[in-house]
Amino acid sequence: MMHRPPAWALDGSERLPLEGFLESFGAAWARTERRFLKLECWQSYREADGVRSQEAFQAGDTALARRLLEEEAMGDQPLRDDVRARNLEFTRIRLLSYPLTDYLRYEMINYEVRSRLGENIEFLVPPSPVEGYFDFLLFDAHTALIHDYGPGPVGYQSGGWVTHHPKTLYRLFDIATDLRARGERVHPLNDTSHKSRI
Repeated sequence: MMHRPPAWALDGSERLPLEGFLESFGAAWARTERRFLKLECWQSYREADGVRSQEAFQAGDTALARRLLEEEAMGDQPLRDDVRARNLEFTRIRLLSYPLTDYLRYEMINYEVRSRLGENIEFLVPPSPVEGYFDFLLFDAHTALIHDYGPGPVGYQSGGWVTHHPKTLYRLFDIATDLRARGERVHPLNDTSHKSRI
């Protein structure tokens, strides 16, 4: 199965429905003082129904998709303002496998918009198959949220798990550190070196 969290990551965790996952995000965010880290692994996600930007992209209207993504990104401005006001390290680590999926070609527009607005997104080709990694959010060293996107091949979130277990939190941080140290850094938003693989 693709991108499934291993048993050690869920040991001592609490399973949450999607609503509980979002509530736990708010509680963990309020406690965060230094660092928020997000690891994104799936190469295709199924967005919630009615995401107009994705519908426009799928219909071939890239210009409309970009305008809608810019509108959606502006809805997150309070979060970016909070990051700046609290001087938080806020990083998205996005794992890529080439050639890019249709979903990731759509997401690249989103990443370009959000990068321009000041979000820090690191693109990495992992040192081992991307399917072996799983999505999680890490809040300082006090909380992790681990996504449940089902068995694949397209991720659709049904909830996830919350953990405060110190060993789990350190191992998750080690995963991110290892990816940053051993993964191949790529620059798909402004680098043409991988265009032939896209």
